[in-house]
Amino acid sequence: RHIKSFKKINESGSWFFGTINKIDGLLVRLKKKKREKNQIDTIKNEKGDITTKPTEIQSTIKEYYKQLYTNKLKNLEEVGKFLDTYTLPRLNQEEAESLNRPKTGSEIEAIINSLPTKQSPGPDGFTAKFYQRYKEELVPFLLKLFQSIEKEGILPNSFYEASIILIPQPGRDTTKKENFRQISLMNMNAKIPNKTLANRIQQHIKKLMHHDQVGFIPGMQTWLNIHKSINVIHHINRSNDKNHMIISIDAEKAFDKIQQIFMLKTLNKLGIDGMYLKIIRVIYDKPTANIILNVQKWDAFPLKTGTRQVHPLSP
Repeated sequence: RHIKSFKKINESGSWFFGTINKIDGLLVRLKKKKREKNQIDTIKNEKGDITTKPTEIQSTIKEYYKQLYTNKLKNLEEVGKFLDTYTLPRLNQEEAESLNRPKTGSEIEAIINSLPTKQSPGPDGFTAKFYQRYKEELVPFLLKLFQSIEKEGILPNSFYEASIILIPQPGRDTTKKENFRQISLMNMNAKIPNKTLANRIQQHIKKLMHHDQVGFIPGMQTWLNIHKSINVIHHINRSNDKNHMIISIDAEKAFDKIQQIFMLKTLNKLGIDGMYLKIIRVIYDKPTANIILNVQKWDAFPLKTGTRQVHPLSP
């Protein structure tokens, strides 16, 4: 097996360097154009003044995101009181146990095969293609690692790490620091167990979520709610009572403002507990991130609120 592994590595090396040598000027220009598109050259500071100074741009954005991710809920008792006022759907014992069943090698292998190969890697640099190429050697190791995590309740530090890149939102004023979407680049070894958790909860998601929720639900599409809205408008137009209005609400930085303690208590209220909830608790114990801005990687800072965008457990 070891000889076979080394042979694969050598073949990968030959392929890699052979491909690199074939990169022509067009590819270089395309990469440069993409980098320039995401370059932040101007930003409004706290006073509302536009600055082009790199150091001021950096400090303005850094302070904004540090504040965004440290907005931690203080009154924890209010969370429980709030949830007690609602009767939420719950998983039965058999469904809860299905979430907590032991992980298997075949489950891990299936997730590795399904990893998107065009996504950028996390801070450790290992891509989905690497995991897919060496899955025969990696699956037994990953299985032991995940079993150890479940037993000890401790994640390797690499599972908490992520790099955040800022993507300008189309049609928005890019001099405003809040008009960028944060994409988290996580290590693949962290994505795999998170994806197993996501796959398991997806089997019960329609029981737990209201039927009006169509986003991020398998088999549901946004146009279903658009169709409902059109029917409501036609109904209002036919009725004598015209005292109606339709309100569209977009929560600013919705991913980043989720209170983790509220999320965990809500999951428990839905009948999710045991090892499944324990692992999610550990995942949100001490996540960190560093922002990559204008090709510069900043020091990591803690994420005390929110869920990572493009995270398997996030919508």
